[in-house]
Amino acid sequence: MKFVIDKNTLLEALTNVSRAIGLRTTIPILNGIKFDLTNEGLSLMASDSELTIRVTIPEVDIKKIEVVGSIIIQSKFILDIIRKMPSDTIYFEQEDTNKIKIYTDNNEYSLNCYDISDYPHIPIEDSKEPIVISSEILKDIINETVYAVSTQEVRPLLTGINLKISGDNLECIATDSYRLAKKNIKLDNIVNNLINIVIPGKSINELEKILTEEGTVTMHIFTNKILFKYHNIEFQTNLLSGTYPDTSHFIPNEFAYMINIDLKKFNDAVDRASLLAQSKDKNIVRVVIDDKLMTISSSASEIGKTEEKMNIECSNKEKLEIAFSSRYMLEALKVIKDDTILLLINTDDKPILIKSVKDESLIELILPVKTY
Repeated sequence: MKFVIDKNTLLEALTNVSRAIGLRTTIPILNGIKFDLTNEGLSLMASDSELTIRVTIPEVDIKKIEVVGSIIIQSKFILDIIRKMPSDTIYFEQEDTNKIKIYTDNNEYSLNCYDISDYPHIPIEDSKEPIVISSEILKDIINETVYAVSTQEVRPLLTGINLKISGDNLECIATDSYRLAKKNIKLDNIVNNLINIVIPGKSINELEKILTEEGTVTMHIFTNKILFKYHNIEFQTNLLSGTYPDTSHFIPNEFAYMINIDLKKFNDAVDRASLLAQSKDKNIVRVVIDDKLMTISSSASEIGKTEEKMNIECSNKEKLEIAFSSRYMLEALKVIKDDTILLLINTDDKPILIKSVKDESLIELILPVKTY
């Protein structure tokens, strides 16, 4: 293997592919990045056996290809080496089967590499009926739901997002059983098969970071894996096995209190109240709704207390007291793009729904907290 490449071109590809490198892999060779150079271009692949990313740099973006070949370079060093190279032009030259020289006009590294024959075969293939979606829409779907996935492995399915497609309707749900985020969109084309899969939250988080430009994403869905193809990137992750719990009964259809409120003012008030709730479990704040007045408060015996009042529009004049996790509320508010939101409440022990006034496609829910 011998080639010459632009530093930034390679650095971007390495940054994306290295997202698949696991922190605690039990297979040493999966700590490496596979370089596969042909006359058509350079392919970089990394995998932790659950998530696999392959980035292809076409021949036109490589300055010079002299000798084709394949090698596995240790990921721990290659990204930092390329990032800190003093020149914009970088030379690669394979010295023997398991050694590569990386150099510029003024410096050089010689790295020991893994044996290419030990790298596992990881098939990346297309499905017969791929689904096409805008990268911007997919990025929004991920941002608006993935925050609600569980971080507890006790219920593995809740650590992923549930993706359902029926006809031209795509529904994405995430919940940790204390809160829920649900997003619905219309696809441009009708999908013939019913789809109901669970994508690991940690994988979908990495995909969101890769979706940086406008374009389309092609989704290839299989029984146990899903492949996202975006520009020159192939992003394949295993699916979580099992049936995602039915969450439809969590979302009420009728509400005793419909509160119209300015998102920024409410967000800032909850944020300020949370400052004195940090020592409490889940950062609990209390809200009192009394006709057109909302009072937001929190207290900690060792610190003190705070109280803040806001004018609101409310459909119910009866007084209501309710408490919730300020962290859960702030994370839900963060993904709403509208200036005004609706808080939909029944009683102090029923779910609180948060919706944008303009965007009907997103529903967020958090459970209140009993403080007595």
